[in-house]
Amino acid sequence: MTLAAIVFDFDGLIVDTETPGFISWQEVYEEFGATLNIDDWRHATGYIGGFDPAVHLEHLLGRQLDWSQIIPKREARNWDLTIQARTLPGIEALFRSARERQLRIGVASNSGNGWVEDGLQRLGLRGYVDVVVTRDMVINPKPAPDIYLKTVQTLCVEPHLAVALEDSEPGCRAAKEAGLKAVAIPNQFSERQDLTIADLVVKSAEELDLDRLADLAAGKVALPRDRP
Repeated sequence: MTLAAIVFDFDGLIVDTETPGFISWQEVYEEFGATLNIDDWRHATGYIGGFDPAVHLEHLLGRQLDWSQIIPKREARNWDLTIQARTLPGIEALFRSARERQLRIGVASNSGNGWVEDGLQRLGLRGYVDVVVTRDMVINPKPAPDIYLKTVQTLCVEPHLAVALEDSEPGCRAAKEAGLKAVAIPNQFSERQDLTIADLVVKSAEELDLDRLADLAAGKVALPRDRP
């Protein structure tokens, strides 16, 4: 098999942490009679500093707010929603299959290390993962290639033998610039982004298997297995 490693994004790919973030901020907006739209939030998906809801809300209101009580309340609500989220469909099956075939497994995330490590442990997935690389371990976050370059280097795998699974445009751009193939599995926010950079776009990880990913790594057309 040409495929040597699979590298997973975390937020929005392994688990839906995007919706809790959106809902918790949406509730803050509603307290002030304002509206946070999905089209606004898509600029926050996968990007560091791409969209600041606090700045956006103040702009809508035309005044500054005292965030000393708003932010802790928002973060607590976000956490309450996040811990209810389970692994997204098809993801754990890919972890298991990759481990059974002795492929290397990495997680490459724009979030902080503590957030990702705790999340993987909470979801019961940490034991599958060989390497976790996060934004606080490199100089430049996605869409720069640094996180992916460090991940494949630590996995001791050539980039062209690895496939990245991402939910966002910046994630796919980072993977491609690092030399990996990129599969996009967009959510309701990132589906509004330009995902043409991806080598393959699917609706769910349930549409993927290792043979299809191996075809992609080998430069073949990655057709679903149920096609002739």
